[in-house]
Amino acid sequence: MITFLFIFSTISSCFNPIRSQSLHEAETILADLGSKILKAVEYQARKQASDEFYVLLNDLLSQPESFNYPFEQVKNLSRLQSGDKFVNVFTWLLPLAEPNMYEFYGILQVKDKKNRIYLYTLVDKASEIAQPEYTALQPARWYGALYYQIIDVKHGNQTYYTLLGYRPQGKATQRKIVDALVIKSPKNIQFGAQIFYIQDLADRRYLKKPFRLFYDYSANVSATLRYNEKEKMIIMDHLAPPDASKKGVYAVYGPDFSYDGLYWNKGHWHLKEQIKFDTGIKDEIPTVPPPVRRKF
Repeated sequence: MITFLFIFSTISSCFNPIRSQSLHEAETILADLGSKILKAVEYQARKQASDEFYVLLNDLLSQPESFNYPFEQVKNLSRLQSGDKFVNVFTWLLPLAEPNMYEFYGILQVKDKKNRIYLYTLVDKASEIAQPEYTALQPARWYGALYYQIIDVKHGNQTYYTLLGYRPQGKATQRKIVDALVIKSPKNIQFGAQIFYIQDLADRRYLKKPFRLFYDYSANVSATLRYNEKEKMIIMDHLAPPDASKKGVYAVYGPDFSYDGLYWNKGHWHLKEQIKFDTGIKDEIPTVPPPVRRKF
Protein backbone atom coordinates (compact mmCIF):
# COMPACT_ATOMS: atom_id res chain seq x y z
CA MET A 1 0.00 0.00 0.00
CA ILE A 2 2.88 2.40 0.83
CA THR A 3 4.43 1.66 -2.56
CA PHE A 4 1.08 2.18 -4.28
CA LEU A 5 0.57 5.58 -2.60
CA PHE A 6 4.12 6.62 -3.41
CA ILE A 7 3.70 5.79 -7.10
CA PHE A 8 0.40 7.66 -7.32
CA SER A 9 1.74 10.69 -5.45
CA THR A 10 4.72 10.77 -7.82
CA ILE A 11 2.47 10.56 -10.88
CA SER A 12 0.17 13.19 -9.41
CA SER A 13 3.05 15.63 -8.97
CA CYS A 14 3.85 15.23 -12.67
CA PHE A 15 0.34 16.35 -13.56
CA ASN A 16 -0.04 19.38 -11.29
CA PRO A 17 0.41 21.74 -14.29
CA ILE A 18 -2.78 20.29 -15.81
CA ARG A 19 -4.84 22.47 -13.51
CA SER A 20 -3.63 25.50 -15.45
CA GLN A 21 -4.64 23.94 -18.77
CA SER A 22 -8.09 23.82 -20.31
CA LEU A 23 -10.24 20.72 -20.07
CA HIS A 24 -9.83 20.31 -23.81
CA GLU A 25 -6.03 20.27 -23.56
CA ALA A 26 -6.14 17.79 -20.68
CA GLU A 27 -8.62 15.64 -22.60
CA THR A 28 -6.07 15.30 -25.40
CA ILE A 29 -3.56 13.88 -22.92
CA LEU A 30 -6.21 11.52 -21.55
CA ALA A 31 -7.03 10.31 -25.06
CA ASP A 32 -3.37 9.52 -25.72
CA LEU A 33 -3.05 7.62 -22.43
CA GLY A 34 -6.29 5.77 -23.17
CA SER A 35 -4.91 4.60 -26.50
CA LYS A 36 -1.78 3.27 -24.75
CA ILE A 37 -3.93 1.40 -22.20
CA LEU A 38 -5.53 -0.58 -25.01
CA LYS A 39 -2.73 -0.80 -27.57
CA ALA A 40 0.66 -0.88 -25.82
CA VAL A 41 2.33 -4.24 -26.45
CA GLU A 42 3.85 -4.68 -23.00
CA TYR A 43 1.63 -5.03 -19.94
CA GLN A 44 3.82 -2.74 -17.83
CA ALA A 45 3.39 0.04 -20.38
CA ARG A 46 -0.39 -0.45 -20.32
CA LYS A 47 -0.42 -0.44 -16.50
CA GLN A 48 1.67 2.71 -16.27
CA ALA A 49 -0.63 4.46 -18.75
CA SER A 50 -3.66 3.36 -16.70
CA ASP A 51 -2.14 4.69 -13.46
CA GLU A 52 -1.40 8.04 -15.10
CA PHE A 53 -4.86 8.05 -16.68
CA TYR A 54 -6.49 7.60 -13.26
CA VAL A 55 -4.49 10.39 -11.60
CA LEU A 56 -5.20 12.88 -14.37
CA LEU A 57 -8.89 12.00 -14.66
CA ASN A 58 -9.39 12.16 -10.89
CA ASP A 59 -7.73 15.58 -10.85
CA LEU A 60 -9.97 16.85 -13.64
CA LEU A 61 -13.16 15.49 -12.08
CA SER A 62 -12.49 17.38 -8.85
CA GLN A 63 -13.08 20.59 -10.81
CA PRO A 64 -16.77 21.65 -10.92
CA GLU A 65 -16.61 22.64 -14.60
CA SER A 66 -15.86 19.02 -15.51
CA PHE A 67 -19.28 17.77 -14.43
CA ASN A 68 -20.96 18.27 -17.80
CA TYR A 69 -17.85 17.88 -19.92
CA PRO A 70 -18.38 14.97 -22.38
CA PHE A 71 -14.77 13.66 -22.77
CA GLU A 72 -15.70 12.52 -26.28
CA GLN A 73 -12.08 12.24 -27.45
CA VAL A 74 -11.28 9.62 -24.81
CA LYS A 75 -12.38 6.48 -26.65
CA ASN A 76 -11.45 3.94 -23.96
CA LEU A 77 -13.52 5.74 -21.31
CA SER A 78 -17.21 5.12 -20.66
CA ARG A 79 -18.91 8.22 -19.24
CA LEU A 80 -22.53 7.87 -18.18
CA GLN A 81 -24.66 10.68 -16.75
CA SER A 82 -27.87 9.96 -14.88
CA GLY A 83 -31.16 11.32 -16.13
CA ASP A 84 -31.46 13.62 -13.11
CA LYS A 85 -27.98 15.06 -13.84
CA PHE A 86 -26.67 14.36 -10.33
CA VAL A 87 -24.42 11.38 -11.08
CA ASN A 88 -21.61 10.63 -13.54
CA VAL A 89 -20.07 7.16 -13.70
CA PHE A 90 -16.69 6.77 -15.42
CA THR A 91 -15.31 3.29 -16.11
CA TRP A 92 -12.49 1.79 -18.16
CA LEU A 93 -10.64 -1.51 -18.37
CA LEU A 94 -7.00 -2.55 -18.45
CA PRO A 95 -5.98 -5.63 -20.52
CA LEU A 96 -3.85 -7.81 -18.27
CA ALA A 97 -0.75 -9.81 -19.17
CA GLU A 98 -2.87 -12.96 -19.50
CA PRO A 99 -4.89 -12.92 -22.76
CA ASN A 100 -8.62 -12.19 -22.47
CA MET A 101 -8.31 -11.06 -18.85
CA TYR A 102 -8.99 -7.51 -17.65
CA GLU A 103 -8.94 -5.29 -14.60
CA PHE A 104 -11.64 -2.67 -14.21
CA TYR A 105 -11.35 0.88 -12.95
CA GLY A 106 -13.91 3.54 -12.18
CA ILE A 107 -14.63 6.93 -10.65
CA LEU A 108 -18.02 8.04 -9.41
CA GLN A 109 -18.76 11.76 -9.56
CA VAL A 110 -21.77 12.92 -7.52
CA LYS A 111 -23.25 16.40 -7.27
CA ASP A 112 -25.56 17.41 -4.41
CA LYS A 113 -28.36 19.94 -4.52
CA LYS A 114 -25.91 22.68 -3.52
CA ASN A 115 -23.71 21.82 -6.54
CA ARG A 116 -20.93 20.40 -4.39
CA ILE A 117 -18.93 17.66 -6.13
CA TYR A 118 -17.96 14.38 -4.45
CA LEU A 119 -15.61 11.80 -5.97
CA TYR A 120 -15.39 8.08 -5.18
CA THR A 121 -12.74 5.74 -6.55
CA LEU A 122 -14.18 2.37 -7.59
CA VAL A 123 -11.84 -0.49 -6.68
CA ASP A 124 -12.44 -3.78 -8.49
CA LYS A 125 -12.65 -6.60 -5.93
CA ALA A 126 -14.77 -9.00 -7.97
CA SER A 127 -12.39 -11.93 -7.46
CA GLU A 128 -12.67 -11.57 -3.67
CA ILE A 129 -16.47 -11.44 -3.38
CA ALA A 130 -17.81 -14.90 -2.53
CA GLN A 131 -21.49 -14.34 -3.41
CA PRO A 132 -21.70 -11.16 -5.46
CA GLU A 133 -25.35 -11.78 -6.41
CA TYR A 134 -26.37 -11.39 -2.76
CA THR A 135 -23.93 -8.77 -1.50
CA ALA A 136 -24.27 -5.02 -1.12
CA LEU A 137 -20.96 -3.33 -2.00
CA GLN A 138 -19.25 0.01 -1.47
CA PRO A 139 -16.99 1.90 -3.90
CA ALA A 140 -13.85 0.47 -2.26
CA ARG A 141 -15.19 -3.07 -2.79
CA TRP A 142 -16.76 -2.92 -6.23
CA TYR A 143 -17.83 -5.65 -8.64
CA GLY A 144 -15.99 -4.11 -11.58
CA ALA A 145 -17.54 -3.71 -15.01
CA LEU A 146 -17.41 -1.45 -18.02
CA TYR A 147 -20.78 0.27 -17.74
CA TYR A 148 -22.57 1.21 -20.94
CA GLN A 149 -26.04 2.36 -19.84
CA ILE A 150 -27.65 4.00 -16.80
CA ILE A 151 -31.40 4.04 -16.08
CA ASP A 152 -33.01 6.19 -13.39
CA VAL A 153 -35.91 4.51 -11.58
CA LYS A 154 -37.63 5.66 -8.41
CA HIS A 155 -39.60 4.17 -5.56
CA GLY A 156 -40.88 6.60 -2.98
CA ASN A 157 -38.20 9.20 -2.41
CA GLN A 158 -35.32 6.93 -3.39
CA THR A 159 -33.71 6.90 -6.84
CA TYR A 160 -32.11 3.65 -7.99
CA TYR A 161 -29.58 4.16 -10.77
CA THR A 162 -29.71 0.87 -12.66
CA LEU A 163 -26.41 0.16 -14.39
CA LEU A 164 -25.85 -2.17 -17.33
CA GLY A 165 -22.26 -3.34 -17.58
CA TYR A 166 -19.95 -5.72 -19.40
CA ARG A 167 -17.27 -7.95 -17.89
CA PRO A 168 -15.45 -10.57 -20.00
CA GLN A 169 -14.86 -13.79 -18.07
CA GLY A 170 -11.86 -15.16 -19.97
CA LYS A 171 -11.56 -16.73 -23.40
CA ALA A 172 -14.70 -18.91 -23.11
CA THR A 173 -17.39 -16.81 -21.42
CA GLN A 174 -18.53 -13.21 -21.26
CA ARG A 175 -20.83 -11.59 -18.74
CA LYS A 176 -23.22 -8.67 -18.70
CA ILE A 177 -24.41 -7.28 -15.40
CA VAL A 178 -27.53 -5.47 -14.22
CA ASP A 179 -26.48 -3.62 -11.08
CA ALA A 180 -27.87 -0.80 -8.95
CA LEU A 181 -26.31 2.33 -7.52
CA VAL A 182 -28.02 3.79 -4.45
CA ILE A 183 -26.98 7.18 -3.06
CA LYS A 184 -28.58 7.91 0.29
CA SER A 185 -26.07 10.60 1.25
CA PRO A 186 -22.51 11.63 0.25
CA LYS A 187 -21.23 9.22 2.93
CA ASN A 188 -23.64 6.40 2.11
CA ILE A 189 -22.96 5.03 -1.37
CA GLN A 190 -23.98 1.47 -2.21
CA PHE A 191 -23.74 -0.77 -5.25
CA GLY A 192 -26.42 -3.42 -5.38
CA ALA A 193 -29.97 -3.36 -4.05
CA GLN A 194 -32.75 -5.91 -3.61
CA ILE A 195 -34.85 -4.37 -6.35
CA PHE A 196 -34.91 -7.48 -8.57
CA TYR A 197 -38.01 -9.63 -8.06
CA ILE A 198 -36.59 -12.38 -10.21
CA GLN A 199 -36.08 -16.07 -9.51
CA ASP A 200 -34.59 -17.33 -12.78
CA LEU A 201 -32.65 -15.55 -15.50
CA ALA A 202 -30.84 -17.42 -18.29
CA ASP A 203 -30.94 -20.65 -16.25
CA ARG A 204 -29.42 -18.95 -13.22
CA ARG A 205 -31.67 -19.53 -10.20
CA TYR A 206 -31.74 -16.96 -7.41
CA LEU A 207 -32.66 -18.44 -4.03
CA LYS A 208 -33.49 -15.03 -2.57
CA LYS A 209 -33.89 -11.52 -3.92
CA PRO A 210 -30.54 -10.66 -5.53
CA PHE A 211 -28.65 -7.39 -5.33
CA ARG A 212 -27.55 -7.66 -8.96
CA LEU A 213 -28.15 -9.93 -11.97
CA PHE A 214 -25.65 -11.83 -14.10
CA TYR A 215 -26.18 -12.67 -17.77
CA ASP A 216 -23.54 -15.12 -19.02
CA TYR A 217 -22.98 -16.48 -22.52
CA SER A 218 -20.36 -17.77 -24.93
CA ALA A 219 -17.44 -15.56 -25.89
CA ASN A 220 -18.06 -16.61 -29.51
CA VAL A 221 -21.46 -14.89 -29.86
CA SER A 222 -23.09 -11.51 -29.29
CA ALA A 223 -26.09 -11.01 -27.03
CA THR A 224 -28.21 -7.91 -26.47
CA LEU A 225 -28.98 -6.48 -23.04
CA ARG A 226 -30.09 -2.86 -23.36
CA TYR A 227 -32.77 -0.53 -22.04
CA ASN A 228 -35.43 0.45 -24.58
CA GLU A 229 -36.76 3.89 -23.72
CA LYS A 230 -39.84 3.54 -25.91
CA GLU A 231 -40.94 0.30 -24.30
CA LYS A 232 -39.66 1.19 -20.80
CA MET A 233 -37.98 -2.20 -20.57
CA ILE A 234 -34.53 -3.71 -20.48
CA ILE A 235 -34.67 -5.93 -23.56
CA MET A 236 -32.41 -8.98 -23.75
CA ASP A 237 -31.82 -11.93 -26.01
CA HIS A 238 -33.17 -15.12 -24.49
CA LEU A 239 -30.14 -17.31 -23.87
CA ALA A 240 -30.09 -21.09 -24.12
CA PRO A 241 -27.61 -23.96 -24.51
CA PRO A 242 -27.55 -26.01 -27.76
CA ASP A 243 -29.16 -28.94 -25.93
CA ALA A 244 -30.48 -29.76 -22.46
CA SER A 245 -27.35 -31.70 -21.47
CA LYS A 246 -25.37 -28.43 -21.54
CA LYS A 247 -27.66 -26.54 -19.15
CA GLY A 248 -25.56 -24.33 -16.88
CA VAL A 249 -22.46 -24.51 -19.10
CA TYR A 250 -22.49 -20.83 -20.06
CA ALA A 251 -19.53 -21.15 -22.42
CA VAL A 252 -21.96 -22.66 -24.96
CA TYR A 253 -24.99 -20.40 -24.32
CA GLY A 254 -26.22 -18.08 -27.03
CA PRO A 255 -29.35 -16.29 -28.28
CA ASP A 256 -32.22 -18.51 -29.47
CA PHE A 257 -33.94 -15.73 -31.50
CA SER A 258 -36.51 -14.93 -28.83
CA TYR A 259 -36.46 -12.09 -26.30
CA ASP A 260 -37.08 -11.40 -22.62
CA GLY A 261 -37.52 -8.09 -20.83
CA LEU A 262 -37.22 -6.47 -17.42
CA TYR A 263 -39.82 -3.88 -16.50
CA TRP A 264 -40.04 -1.60 -13.46
CA ASN A 265 -43.13 -1.84 -11.28
CA LYS A 266 -43.71 -0.80 -7.67
CA GLY A 267 -40.09 -0.67 -6.65
CA HIS A 268 -38.79 -3.79 -8.42
CA TRP A 269 -37.54 -5.00 -11.77
CA HIS A 270 -39.67 -7.94 -12.95
CA LEU A 271 -38.98 -10.43 -15.72
CA LYS A 272 -41.31 -10.89 -18.67
CA GLU A 273 -40.34 -13.89 -20.77
CA GLN A 274 -40.80 -14.63 -24.47
CA ILE A 275 -41.54 -11.09 -25.62
CA LYS A 276 -42.81 -10.93 -29.18
CA PHE A 277 -40.26 -8.81 -30.96
CA ASP A 278 -40.64 -7.78 -34.57
CA THR A 279 -40.28 -4.13 -35.45
CA GLY A 280 -41.15 -3.37 -31.82
CA ILE A 281 -42.69 -4.97 -28.78
CA LYS A 282 -46.34 -5.69 -29.53
CA ASP A 283 -47.73 -6.79 -26.18
CA GLU A 284 -48.63 -4.42 -23.39
CA ILE A 285 -46.30 -4.02 -20.45
CA PRO A 286 -48.33 -5.33 -17.49
CA THR A 287 -49.38 -2.81 -14.88
CA VAL A 288 -49.01 -5.35 -12.07
CA PRO A 289 -46.32 -7.98 -11.56
CA PRO A 290 -47.15 -11.42 -12.99
CA PRO A 291 -47.78 -14.30 -10.58
CA VAL A 292 -44.64 -15.90 -9.17
CA ARG A 293 -44.13 -19.58 -8.50
CA ARG A 294 -43.09 -19.05 -4.92
CA LYS A 295 -42.09 -16.29 -2.50
CA PHE A 296 -38.55 -15.54 -1.47
